Amino acid sequence: MRPDGPRDLVTGPDGGPEPPYPIRLAGPVIKGFGRGSKELGIPTANIPAEGLVAYPDLQVGVYYGVVTLDPARFAFNDDASSPIRPAVLSIGYNPFYKNQTRSIEIHIMPSLAAPSPTTDGGPTKFHKLPDFYGTDLHLLILGYIRPEYDYVSLEALVEDIRLDCEVARRSLQRPAYACYLDGEECAEDHLRRRRSSSSGTTPLQSPSNADRRRKDADTGALRRLYLTSDTPEFDAGILARFRAEGFNVEYLPFPGGHHADRERDRKDLEYLLQEREDDLEPGERYAVVAYNKPASLLLESHHQPATSTNPFPRLCALVAYYPQNLDNSQDHLFVNTNGSPISKVLTNNANANTTTSSSTTPTTYPPSVNLLPIQIHLVGDWCSAGNEASNPTHTRKRHRCHSFFYPESNAGFAEPSSPAYDGIAARLAWSRALDVLKRGFGWPGNGGGWKVPDVESVWEEYWRCLAAASAACTGAGNPATVTEERERLTADIVGLMVGSSSGVQLNASGLSDASETDYTATESPLVNCVPTMLGGTTPRSLTSFFTTQFLPTGPPDQRIRLLSRTTGVDRIVDELHLSFTHTEEIPWLLPAVPPTDRPVRIALVMTASFCAGSLARLNIYWDQASVLVQVGLLDPAVVPSGFRATGLNRAGKKAVERIPVVGAEGVGRIIN
Repeated sequence: MRPDGPRDLVTGPDGGPEPPYPIRLAGPVIKGFGRGSKELGIPTANIPAEGLVAYPDLQVGVYYGVVTLDPARFAFNDDASSPIRPAVLSIGYNPFYKNQTRSIEIHIMPSLAAPSPTTDGGPTKFHKLPDFYGTDLHLLILGYIRPEYDYVSLEALVEDIRLDCEVARRSLQRPAYACYLDGEECAEDHLRRRRSSSSGTTPLQSPSNADRRRKDADTGALRRLYLTSDTPEFDAGILARFRAEGFNVEYLPFPGGHHADRERDRKDLEYLLQEREDDLEPGERYAVVAYNKPASLLLESHHQPATSTNPFPRLCALVAYYPQNLDNSQDHLFVNTNGSPISKVLTNNANANTTTSSSTTPTTYPPSVNLLPIQIHLVGDWCSAGNEASNPTHTRKRHRCHSFFYPESNAGFAEPSSPAYDGIAARLAWSRALDVLKRGFGWPGNGGGWKVPDVESVWEEYWRCLAAASAACTGAGNPATVTEERERLTADIVGLMVGSSSGVQLNASGLSDASETDYTATESPLVNCVPTMLGGTTPRSLTSFFTTQFLPTGPPDQRIRLLSRTTGVDRIVDELHLSFTHTEEIPWLLPAVPPTDRPVRIALVMTASFCAGSLARLNIYWDQASVLVQVGLLDPAVVPSGFRATGLNRAGKKAVERIPVVGAEGVGRIIN
């Protein structure tokens, strides 16, 4: 019961907070017991109590401090210039209501510059704000007011809360506490950093210092990306590639020190990330790419059934590569949007050797709710087997999960330094991961300000150079001038390919004396005309290709038209219609074939992939048989005499009456 007698109206040292204060807690605002506003008339903001695990010695009771809310989700509508507000809070079980679970209930007070609504002798009106559920709240506890009490009446409880507000206001009005409300450095630093002096554990790895708060001059906000795996070091090429794409990257090694206690490892990894989360600026987000054991631990953390809140409220994307021990505890990752299960079936069917995918989205949230994107890259021959009878696990986690399967790959396929590296699967997984990470940070649309150019703008620059080169080569003029202009434009084109698809940067001009040793063994910049195998893989060979085989591009009446374009985060696929009269040799298309004066129409497909805003790989496909038919080098009615069948066709015949190729009529179907 509450003791009788008057209470002190100021608490804590006059010189400012002393250890263990300030204490930092944070989380999204969640629904509480629903009594603050309805029964007491005192609105409170509740945040998850999981953060109290870091402060085992923190006793239940009433405290005072300051709070700030994510400005991207909520803005105070008063005249105060600072986004920081005074607060009084209760941590505990509220004996009057006999709660069974510990809670953190925060009453946000008006600015100290405003008149006190809870002063003695006047009408009491507790400060009220609009609902802001889901908004990230950062709390800095600066001092202790009193323990929890039980009360003989509701009126006695409300009166003590009124006094708590006054104690908090007067304690915070002392000069030593002013900086925490004015947004000066001491407050901003504490609002971003967890104090561990009151915790019995220490972080596994301390966050770096000034560089972690340094703003990017071009974007105004750092896009923090944490990579974690169970090895002391990680592939330097992957780290460099992410940095080149515009992320602020830090590698967090997590071998796991409690192999027999997986739950302890999970909590240690949670704490390691929460340390980084606490170091963020208000409104900042971060993403995580996890490999091996840490990948499965983070999935387990997110899908803990004991809580309906996300353990990492500032997380904007999670990518998990080949998580270990992904057992039945993760079955809720494989639930269809209608609630039916997607069962994971091992198959040895040869037809299953393709990359498959599945996606799940909890149905308990409307489309307007922002969902955490989770992407999982799994190895082995797993596929979706439809709606088999089992018990689906429903989840209220705010996430959208996409699982991708790589049947022909093993764990480590995405890491060039791994013996299991698979370049094809790695490139596919990279594109998927990069897409979800950039979208997590707001790309495209309101996520502007990336230092890395948009891939379509780079691709359009490539086409501009081609068009200018074509005009220069086909126009009349001094041959020496035409050659000089062609070489200049070739240098511009090759200069667009200054990065390989593994992130290794080449000479900026693209025309250095670089040799093959200047590139990685696994990847190099590439231009490849697939049917003729012409192109290049170094600045020198690319320069030779463009100047001697690709430019000038062809006959004067050549026309090219874009039919369709598919654009991704790091690649573009163009479908094109090319038409011309074959009045001169076209080295890249029909090498060493003299002109025939025949009209030709073909469909081209160009696939371009990009690295850090540079063109990395360009493959050009077309139906060469159709071209040969149109120029008279291939007659569908003439079957080579050397052809020998080893069986019957479906009509029961061995003879081939016509070669199954077509000319320009095949292109006509595409256009029409």
